[in-house]
Amino acid sequence: MSVLRELNHVAIRVADMDASLRLYRDLLGGKVIRDAKAPDGKGHFVYVQLAEGVIELIQGKPGADNLGLQHIAFLTSHDTDIHGAAEAARARGYTFTVEPKEAASKDGYLCFFKDNGGTVFEFIQRTEDIRIPGLKNDRILEFDHISIRVDDESRADTEDLVKNVFQMPLRKIYERAGAHMAYYKFGPDTIELLYGADKPRPANPIIHIALRVADSKEMHKYLTENGISATEPKESGLGGFYITNATGPDGEIIEFLDRPSMDEYNPK
Repeated sequence: MSVLRELNHVAIRVADMDASLRLYRDLLGGKVIRDAKAPDGKGHFVYVQLAEGVIELIQGKPGADNLGLQHIAFLTSHDTDIHGAAEAARARGYTFTVEPKEAASKDGYLCFFKDNGGTVFEFIQRTEDIRIPGLKNDRILEFDHISIRVDDESRADTEDLVKNVFQMPLRKIYERAGAHMAYYKFGPDTIELLYGADKPRPANPIIHIALRVADSKEMHKYLTENGISATEPKESGLGGFYITNATGPDGEIIEFLDRPSMDEYNPK
């Protein structure tokens, strides 16, 4: 039995909450499903749901060097407390950067740890379910995946974590020109482990979030007309669909792709 019940969110630390909400809520049609502040007034956390995926926006300090994509969070199962979930990771050798403690918002408990590649993960114990099942979005067809880059040193460890601690089954594998893309599923959410023999692992291995849209070229036009920087759409190396990469207010990369659903798409 899994100690986890949900991949809850991917977190972004932001310098300007209003600028981030303009992108994720106003331009991309996300719905704010939680807006919480710490009782001491020092923390502000906004959860935005895009289709069935959730982004947590964490208020940071303008000019700080720790802005952008931060961590991937899971909720503990209803019959597992934060200590039980932490022990499942600790038993496989993971060291916690933040031991189990009460959340700053006072509505649950949390802890943080890193895998051997440096990816930060969070476990949360909270009874409240805030995600809206089946939420539709006029611009986003699907929150396609969260991408983690792995290398020869970290690949086996991260795969073990995803499969044996998070208990995420393999959804799909794509391969092309030295790149290996393995996708693991947890409910409506998917993590991509992206391996390239010639690609070094960055300090923060969470390299992008990917959103599936009807037309990447139209999305590029819409974003740039609204002041969001995005690369010219280009055909994926897998063939048959286009990708444009946008840069969010805090340097986070958002990949927009117009391929069919991962379950329906097979490369040529």
